Amino acid sequence: MKKLFLVGALSLFGAMNAQSAKFGLNAGMLTGFAKAKVPGYSETDSSTGFYVGALVEIKFGSFAIQPAVNYANISDGSGLQIPVMLKYYAIPKLNFQFGPQFLFDLEDTPAGYENFYNKTNFGLAVGAGFDFTSSLFAEARYSFQVNNHLKDAPSGYALKANYFNLGLGYKF
Repeated sequence: MKKLFLVGALSLFGAMNAQSAKFGLNAGMLTGFAKAKVPGYSETDSSTGFYVGALVEIKFGSFAIQPAVNYANISDGSGLQIPVMLKYYAIPKLNFQFGPQFLFDLEDTPAGYENFYNKTNFGLAVGAGFDFTSSLFAEARYSFQVNNHLKDAPSGYALKANYFNLGLGYKF
């Protein structure tokens, strides 16, 4: 949690001191891919929902950092998705993105599972974006969950979720 606050503080400090900081809103489709594994068996599932959020893009030449906070909703489950993307503008309108993505579940953990379920999850995301104008943009990002949703799970037991975001945004 301390690391998250540090990233947020550094992002805010950078936004206040950068010459080219733009704030914005984004929204779009969110697809989640869950995989549960136990010894000798695994099952996968996918669901589609939406995300909506706010961001700041701090540009430094051909690079930018873009932290965002998104409300995510899939199949009656919700969470806060916090990507902190490093963007490289290969050409003025096209960028490639990479960075960490945090997910905080907003739903109650089922009774009896509080000691076995991580409500805070960490992933790595990759993606691309295109700026149609200086304000309107599109982005696509796929995140891979690094940690296990299950706390202290025995060897061979895992629950992970990966996410695909596809959306539009507006910077002002």
